[in-house]
This record gives sequence, structure tokens and C-alpha cells, in this order.
Amino acid sequence: MSDEFHGELEAELHAQLTRAAGKPPYDAVDWDALARRIHVAALGRRVIAARGRWWEHAALWTRAAIPLAVAAGIAALALIALERTTTDSAAPGGTLIEAVTGAASDQDVAVSIVGQPTTETFAAEVLAQ
Repeated sequence: MSDEFHGELEAELHAQLTRAAGKPPYDAVDWDALARRIHVAALGRRVIAARGRWWEHAALWTRAAIPLAVAAGIAALALIALERTTTDSAAPGGTLIEAVTGAASDQDVAVSIVGQPTTETFAAEVLAQ
């Protein structure tokens, strides 16, 4: 006999096991019941619960989701406040929507898109002509 197992039992060992335990009753075993018992034992004797509803799964995330939502809301409010302070300090100008609706002149829209003309840009335009 060797210490390695190659997938086949030696004839003498096979004969001794058959004499001691008999032939295995493969046909008499309820394989489904055996699989259920193994599954229950593997889960630590816990009852296998049916799949929960979506709100039960979502409720598990509330501990992380609520603080993240509050942080996102605070960040959004800070960005809105920051944008309002920067637009208030800039010179008022028309937007494209105001130009389309007729609420702003074309010159106001051009100034808001390109920027306020300076004396250098005006001088460059005059000298270019």
C-alpha cells in the first residue's frame, strides 16, 4: 500500500470495506432530503427565508443612505449659494434664452457670452479696420 490515493481502492481494502459495511445503498437514499439537511446544517441551523420585499432590502441601506443624502444636499446648497454670489458680482447681461424670447438685446447677449469689451480690444478692432 502507498500513502497516495489515485482514485481507485486497492482490491484488498475494497473487500474489507465491503465485508465490514456492506454495499452502499445508493438507490435507497433520498438524495433531495440529504441535500436539504446539508444545506440547513451549513447555514448554522437558520431557517431559509423567502426572498424579502424590495423595501426591506432598501431599509437596510438607510443607515448609510440618509447621511449621504444630507451631505449631498448640503453640498448642493453650497454650490448654489456660491454660484449666486459670483453671478451677482458680475455685470448683468442677457442670456441666449433672453435673446430668443426678446427679453434681452443682442448686444447684452453678446457681452454675456464674449465678455465686457475693454479699451484694448476696442482699439485693436479699430486699428484692424
